[in-house]
Amino acid sequence: MSDEKEVALITGAGRGIGLATTQRLLEDGFHVVMVDLHPEPLMSNADRLRTASNSLEHHVLSVTDRAAVSALIASLPRLDVLVNNAAIFWDGKFDAATEDDFRKMYEVNVVGSFIMAQECTKIMKRGGRIINIASRAYLAGYAHAPYITSKAGTVGLSRGMAIDLAAKGISVNVIAPGLIETEMFRSLTPERQQELIAKQPTREVGQPEDIANGVSFFASPRTRNVTGQILTLDGGRSMGISLY
Repeated sequence: MSDEKEVALITGAGRGIGLATTQRLLEDGFHVVMVDLHPEPLMSNADRLRTASNSLEHHVLSVTDRAAVSALIASLPRLDVLVNNAAIFWDGKFDAATEDDFRKMYEVNVVGSFIMAQECTKIMKRGGRIINIASRAYLAGYAHAPYITSKAGTVGLSRGMAIDLAAKGISVNVIAPGLIETEMFRSLTPERQQELIAKQPTREVGQPEDIANGVSFFASPRTRNVTGQILTLDGGRSMGISLY
């Protein structure tokens, strides 16, 4: 790791949005620390990316394991950017949701981001940037109430953090993706996928690279004065217009 390079830590980095973000921030000149709970995609993709860049490391851990997170952060000589991307998803009708569904969503999607941010800010200096990946679903949606609740929590956590960390010179911003072609989206039935696509003004599913471009904006040192903001990248769905 070069002392001159800024360091970015990305959770859920083994695939999807996290992997695309890793590739983009490597292109932007960061040393990237990839974190994921799932060893296989993390290790294989990290090995593949190292053929183009040596400025990369990977670690298998759960974002809800504070001891493991704390040990990792303590091992880093510096940290400039945190991208809280790790999340889990639940899709189903409200009356089918259980208390356990709600607890799992909250534990990973909100508490995990809280733990990562709290540990990372112990070594972040002025100019540090935190980017939390929420979802357009925080505005509401059909048939995934536990997930919606967790992503609304992500937005609330981010805005509270932005205020509390402003005096330390650390910015906190949110990206709210819409439909993105990831394993999460592909886990839905074909009928459900088409139902959601039909509500898109663009009639398209976004790509992980679209979100990575948004992360790149907030991760740049040039946007340090931007904090407490939500960048919605959802193909226009959040406009709430009626299509046909």
